[in-house]
Amino acid sequence: MTNTSLPDDISAAAEAYIWGFPLVSVHRTRSLLCSKTDTGTLNHIDDLATPNDRAIVVPNNDTLYSSGWYDLQRGDLTIDVPAMDHPDRYWNVMILDAYTHVAYVCRRHHGVAGTRVRVTFDPTTPPANDDGDIVTIGTTTAWVIIRVLVESPADIAQARSLQHGITVTAPSSHPNKRTERAGRATAIGKAGADFYSELKRYTEIDPPAPWHPQLSAAAKAIINDPSRVSSKALAAGVEEGEKRIVGGNKSGNVHKNGWTTGRGATGSGEDILKRAVGAKFGLGGHQAIENRSYIAQQDSAGNRLNGSQALQLKFQANALPPCNAFWSLTAYGTDMYLVENEIDRWSLSDRTPGLVYDEDGGLTILISSARPADIANWLPVPEGHYMMGMRVYEGHEGVIECQWFPPSLVAL
Repeated sequence: MTNTSLPDDISAAAEAYIWGFPLVSVHRTRSLLCSKTDTGTLNHIDDLATPNDRAIVVPNNDTLYSSGWYDLQRGDLTIDVPAMDHPDRYWNVMILDAYTHVAYVCRRHHGVAGTRVRVTFDPTTPPANDDGDIVTIGTTTAWVIIRVLVESPADIAQARSLQHGITVTAPSSHPNKRTERAGRATAIGKAGADFYSELKRYTEIDPPAPWHPQLSAAAKAIINDPSRVSSKALAAGVEEGEKRIVGGNKSGNVHKNGWTTGRGATGSGEDILKRAVGAKFGLGGHQAIENRSYIAQQDSAGNRLNGSQALQLKFQANALPPCNAFWSLTAYGTDMYLVENEIDRWSLSDRTPGLVYDEDGGLTILISSARPADIANWLPVPEGHYMMGMRVYEGHEGVIECQWFPPSLVAL
């Protein structure tokens, strides 16, 4: 298929940059994570994310993570999920290929009774994302990310047991080795002309599947042989492409009540700019059909969020986040990581112990840097600028279709 998501006036170098950004982001992340944990091995993160965790931007503070990188040239993987301890336990296994196409093995598809799924390399068949027992992946590089909900501080041990109970079995010939780091994914825009030689190496490892959006002839020629274009033109292509990606993060969204979310419910399809935006601002993040994420950077009056101004987020009794799993509200610094606070509360959710609901069943959340007299419904934020994130897991149709939004953030 030929990509049609870019304007006619884009340069070939910028097109190649946007098309290749997700691939470079995935491989840089692989190199970073596998410099600490062997390939072919699950790395279990046994605690919820804190400000010290900076491998992935906008981390959630709701689920335990496990992550592993696999080479499907070595053969198929077997994913075994044990029975959960109760029907409401949220779990999810996400498998990404090298271009960020996603396949799910998850509660929505398989319930909580346990399942076994085989993951195989098949570039001719896009992931079906259903309840079948075979998952097809379009590249030999496969990134497996496991999430298990922590329901309360007292639940951490049980959640860890279930997290470790989800296993990924690779062939005995699969290598277990460390990699050399290749730069951070967050610094791709600073690579200059060298980006294209790096991209060429990764396309040789992971050629795109036939159903992945194709490049124009001019952009493909640059990737195949970057030396055919001057370093100055290549560097200009990176700069142009980076601006388009940053701009795309603003233009391809739906806005309401001061919150922003992506329009689509599933993957990026043929839109390579949307795919690049997703890789830059939320690599490894869920599709909206699994978890719709909302971002707010301004209050109801249009003022940039600043911790010196206390805010109120009020859910009416009949307008709490509609979902089959759970919801959470998280504060991030402008660098998109969690921020230190005096009570070590990085998020607030329907599972927060001691949460106090209004008399009519609604919920009022206080957001500020200054500690209030009653901290039950307080979400601490930095003293300076920050951003808010809200997640709704297994949202109802109104969430999936961008009809439901969080209420406005109102200054007090």
